[in-house]
Amino acid sequence: MARRDSKSWRRSRTLSTAFLDDALRDNKTPIARLRLRPSFALPATALALCIVFLLVGRSNHPPDPALSRSSLAGLAELGEHPNFDFDAHLEPVKHRAELEEEEEVQVAEEGGEEALADAEGVENDDVDDVETATDLEDERESVGSARTQSNSLVKPFLPLTCEPCSPTLVTSASSSSICAKYRPPPSAASSPLHPDILDHSILFAGTGTEVRRVLKRAMRSALYGLKRHKEGSEGEVQKFEGEEPFRILVLGGSVSNCRGVDQKTECWHAHVLRWFQRTFPMEGDRDLVPSSPSRLFPPSSRPRLHERDAAEDGDSKAAFHRLRLAKRAAKRKSSKKKPGRAKSSHAGSRRRPSTQLINGSKSATGSAFFAYCFEEEMTLRRKNLDWGKGPDLVIVESGVNDVWPGGEQATRDFEKLLRTLRSLPSQPAIIALEAASLLLASTTAATANAEYDHLPAAHFYDIPVLSVKHALFGPVHGLSSGSTSGTALKKIDDLFLPDLHHPNDRGHELLADVLLAYLEEQACLAQQEVMAAATSRLNAHQSGLRLIGGRRDGDVDPLLDYPPRKDELVRPLPARSLFTPFSFDKKGHTVDEGMWELPKPTCIQVGNAKSLVEPVKNKGWSKLAWARDKQYLAASKPGSSVTFRVQVGAGGTILADWLHSRFYDLGDVLVYLDGDRSRGKQLAGWWDLGWSIGVPTEVFKDVSPGDHDVTFELLPASKSSHPSSKNVNFRLIGLIST
Repeated sequence: MARRDSKSWRRSRTLSTAFLDDALRDNKTPIARLRLRPSFALPATALALCIVFLLVGRSNHPPDPALSRSSLAGLAELGEHPNFDFDAHLEPVKHRAELEEEEEVQVAEEGGEEALADAEGVENDDVDDVETATDLEDERESVGSARTQSNSLVKPFLPLTCEPCSPTLVTSASSSSICAKYRPPPSAASSPLHPDILDHSILFAGTGTEVRRVLKRAMRSALYGLKRHKEGSEGEVQKFEGEEPFRILVLGGSVSNCRGVDQKTECWHAHVLRWFQRTFPMEGDRDLVPSSPSRLFPPSSRPRLHERDAAEDGDSKAAFHRLRLAKRAAKRKSSKKKPGRAKSSHAGSRRRPSTQLINGSKSATGSAFFAYCFEEEMTLRRKNLDWGKGPDLVIVESGVNDVWPGGEQATRDFEKLLRTLRSLPSQPAIIALEAASLLLASTTAATANAEYDHLPAAHFYDIPVLSVKHALFGPVHGLSSGSTSGTALKKIDDLFLPDLHHPNDRGHELLADVLLAYLEEQACLAQQEVMAAATSRLNAHQSGLRLIGGRRDGDVDPLLDYPPRKDELVRPLPARSLFTPFSFDKKGHTVDEGMWELPKPTCIQVGNAKSLVEPVKNKGWSKLAWARDKQYLAASKPGSSVTFRVQVGAGGTILADWLHSRFYDLGDVLVYLDGDRSRGKQLAGWWDLGWSIGVPTEVFKDVSPGDHDVTFELLPASKSSHPSSKNVNFRLIGLIST
């Protein structure tokens, strides 16, 4: 405060001196006449100084004492950071009920589709400059939550405070919502989960630079939208350079395929998508993920940290208002509809950026499948995808299915996948999110955990590893000893479906919270980096800035303070593989052998209905679609054979992918190359493990480059590894060559 008062006094003295000098230059001014009357000069000067000081003092409002110490400390650390004032057109923060009441009055008074438009009738790619009632409510909620009751200090645009996630600091309403769920204030009910569970879920944090780099892409698009809304130019305008949708790609097994839960509301990536839509709201985010009450922390045991929590907890009054507004909007639009409003043919038409989630998961598969068949899988799915330049953020969930084969092979497969993803043209950031299975935890040792096999490659490529398995079954028991009967969770198996292998809705919420806690932390750090960059830019041009109330009237500029995609500082891809030894010459100097490249794989999903590759010969094999993402080429009659022609490249390997399970009466096949049955190898479908997966496995190596025929022949039950079945079958998933 002393420093602020000193600056104000110097500024006031400069202004008063300039005022007197200008006045004395004009001989007609009263001040000039006072020079002839010295007895009146001193009182007049004092009066003028008092007026100047009063005017300047009114413009210098003292900071609100209600601001938290952490906010003031953050401002002091960053200096005078620029103003995120793109929400200046909004009213000060009001109660949700007041906002809904105002919108309802607006609907009644304006009575036109220019005031409300039903989002369900507007396609994401259409140009439409009207806002729906729910769009307005969501924007006010998302942007308004970032504002404070005090306007004396500038606040960043994100609804985050960047406070550390620790029990001593998470005691106020401004704390991180994810942290507060697991470490609530002392006055609230205790959490059923251990307060350190989020910390123990971070198996490897990494530097986070790549995650922050792509989060800034989402920030930039959100800021463009807010800026357009402020300027009233969100109608027919061209996209800014580099402005694109933010694409999140999910790769995983049946957990990420939402086995046993609702994929639109309860699955873990539905929670993640909703977080992105609320944290970085974009103009194209019209299909918002619905709010759903927490099953881990029901309303009776969870503290309400924000007004918006009322709606998330199922506030019936707020839900009723929103439903009534939506019905009224739909009725008005259907009764009075202007022709040609749905789409525009103007030259300035553009697609509104949005947050898009691409679920590329495939049940019963792990890292090896995506390491070899990523391009094939995305190609088969691409007709239903808005792929664009590719994903910005890739979340890999393979900690359950990579348990087998485990060990070094799991590390090699995971490294292939990471290198494949890091080589994509979109240069995405990658996060490894490891799910938990109570079945695996009770049947395998801790050393068999796949996330431990993933760690070497994750360290090598700086990929964060977040593990729910380690948080629940690691050194600290995940269930809090202080959990009460009023909580939703009383024991660990309450997080799983009856098979104890797949998480239920509570388990998915925990899986999402583990990821969101990390994303919140990285978003806060990214926000600080952007603010620091903008501050540096504004400081360099301080002479050209207008001063209002003693602070700079500057904005964070999406064009100037965020690097375009081509100028992003991307972590370089390692020149060698994790398993490649260093090469030295005779003098002990390292030898540069150039960039190590993965042998390009050729993947044939033999059972996929969309695959265009047909077998050369087929006797008794047919396609079997057990589920949407479980498609096989199956045979049940001994002696049935099928032959595929594959092209082998520089890798010289041929791999087969088939279903392993102790169910379904699976038997064995003999696989041989180029008709040489004598050198064939036997593959077993049955194993005595409690889960069913397919794992690409090397069958032939050191194969000469060129075309080769691979034949699979079903063996009789007498030669099968199945312990008891008389009728066996085999389910083939794919064939891979490198």
